Amino acid sequence: MKKTVCFVWAGLLASAALLTLPSGCSKGTKTRTYTLRWPVYSSMSTVLASFNGNPSQPIDSAGKLYVRGQYIFLNEVDKGIHVIDNSDPTHPVQTAFLSIPGNLDMAIKGNTLYADMYTNLLAFDISDIHQIKLTGKTYLFSNRSQINGYFTSDSTKVITDWITKDTTVVIVPSARPAATPTTGCCLYYDAAPGLLTAASNASAATNTGTAGSMAAMVLIDNYLYAISEPHSLGVVNVADALHPSLVYSMPSGFDLETIYPFGNMLFLGSAEGVFMYDLSNPAQPLQKGMFSHGRACDPVIADGSYAYVTLHSGTTCGGASNELDVLNVQDPSVAQSIRNYPMTSPQGLCKDGNLLFVCDGTTGVKVFDAQDPANLKQLESTGTGRAYDVIASGQHLLVVADKGLYQYDYSNPSSLKLLSFLPVK
Repeated sequence: MKKTVCFVWAGLLASAALLTLPSGCSKGTKTRTYTLRWPVYSSMSTVLASFNGNPSQPIDSAGKLYVRGQYIFLNEVDKGIHVIDNSDPTHPVQTAFLSIPGNLDMAIKGNTLYADMYTNLLAFDISDIHQIKLTGKTYLFSNRSQINGYFTSDSTKVITDWITKDTTVVIVPSARPAATPTTGCCLYYDAAPGLLTAASNASAATNTGTAGSMAAMVLIDNYLYAISEPHSLGVVNVADALHPSLVYSMPSGFDLETIYPFGNMLFLGSAEGVFMYDLSNPAQPLQKGMFSHGRACDPVIADGSYAYVTLHSGTTCGGASNELDVLNVQDPSVAQSIRNYPMTSPQGLCKDGNLLFVCDGTTGVKVFDAQDPANLKQLESTGTGRAYDVIASGQHLLVVADKGLYQYDYSNPSSLKLLSFLPVK
């Protein structure tokens, strides 16, 4: 049930919850709806003993995508990883669920799966996908130490769920809070359990899998590269696959979001541009170039000569651009834009030979003939709803969208054939 309360100072919403005082409000007020969230904690010992979840657990929302052999690994934000047996793409079967609170990303080397759990990088033995075993844990993701204003790196507790409640607030622009609670049209903020927020490529190593373009964690040979905080790249040695160790943390850009490996290079997508790093020394990547595009969220892929960047608005990244940028990166030190293509709200993208696939908001996935990057020709557009990320290989297309997981045959790129659809709850 929604409550109407008087709101007197928006700045106080950043760190506290509400105690409402029943009284009249002045005329000329406005209302705003907020979602009150507070965490459900479980003991660390309980979480460490219960990574093997219910294989048939419904998928509430689809996140990042990873493919290894016959299996699809589908992230569900902050909840874990759904493992889908895709031996028959026309009938994908949920076969396991890895319950990993705070999970956003994953990568696989041999029989070792790496996944984040808030601030920690975890290593799992997945020799038996139905009975995974934790083998290593390394502190890496400092930017995940606070979620919705709550501390997540307490060694004895883990946030495993959230309780949410909508609250409608009446705004009184001219009022300011008194030093102590008073009668009249005001709010009193105290130490509180909740926070108000506005409602609202294939890897170079042969024994790894394929991540989508939204990945913030990738594997190349004996190193794992991960965005450890908005301005830093963490380099993790995984030569001993089951026991990863952080070897280097380097400042590497502003508001980093995604990582894409190609050949001997890393392409980092950020809210202000594309950063290009040489991996001649894989333990210490060296910046070779940077292309600035102005504020916007920015996944990026590359094929050696060209990089393809999607920019979309309407997020915390800022900016108003909705476009696909094609860059000439043959010499990363002087990367140049060769063409911009208007889009609706593009996000993930991938490339297979001369075919380019771009997730473009509610229009689904657009398929382009990219033989001439300066003159892309659209061949097809799917009807997946709001598409998020995509992986294409061997005429088989995987699409993560708000409605679920779609699979297509693109042997005829001008007329994609739907193979299956796995809906989200």
